[in-house]
Amino acid sequence: MKRCLLCGLALFLSVWVSLPSSVGQPLDEDILEMKVKGVTMDPQGNTPVVILEEPQGRRAFPIWIGLPEARAIVLEMEGVSIPRPLTHILLNNILTDLNVKITRIIITDMHDNTFYATILLRQGNKTLTVDARPSDAIALALHVKAPVFVTKKLLDAVRTVTLQESATFSTKTLGMHIQSLDATLASFFHLTKADGILVSAVEAGGQAERHGMRRGDVITSVDGKPIKDIQDFLATCKEKKVGQEILFQVIRDRSPLMIRLMLSSLD
Repeated sequence: MKRCLLCGLALFLSVWVSLPSSVGQPLDEDILEMKVKGVTMDPQGNTPVVILEEPQGRRAFPIWIGLPEARAIVLEMEGVSIPRPLTHILLNNILTDLNVKITRIIITDMHDNTFYATILLRQGNKTLTVDARPSDAIALALHVKAPVFVTKKLLDAVRTVTLQESATFSTKTLGMHIQSLDATLASFFHLTKADGILVSAVEAGGQAERHGMRRGDVITSVDGKPIKDIQDFLATCKEKKVGQEILFQVIRDRSPLMIRLMLSSLD
């Protein structure tokens, strides 16, 4: 009986992956390749967040995911082998037996706090695009070393920011990545409004980390001046010189916190 079920599943998948794609794919100029930077916990909701980053390290992009998927991603990033296959490994084993190759994944869109992705498969000269959760798709891509892309439309929607916005000051100086909040991100962090900027990544050993800034913090003011968006942040900070102190008010775990940072030239 078990062999019959496996044969039936293989036959179904063989037919399924041979069907022509019914989902349109963005053009190459509409997507941007990203690397998986790591997985962290959102301190406000105790939810895992996978951080994607441009290979050049100029933009970071957070996606909130589930605990099982976070574990799968971390295991793949650390190269940990397990005695029994997890779901994404099982799926790849089946596809491999059917001579189906995973060519790339694309994080495509976000609606109602839910991110969407597609997986591109190839069997001979046939191509199929299938819908997937980004977390599952990322774990699968890491396992087979397939590239990960994000649509530029989605990056613009969450307002990711480059790290060299100012000639005299940049968040790179502080060792952190930031992005403007929108209503969707504000709801994730249980904020009543979308004023402030999200710290989406903190570099190990950088000034921000050394002075207590954490990924997931929301900066609401700098030196007592309210911060509504990235432009406010850069305008307030750009006149700072080496040796000067910067006072950040942040929201962490739904509570306000003050962080004092002495701007040095070490970074």
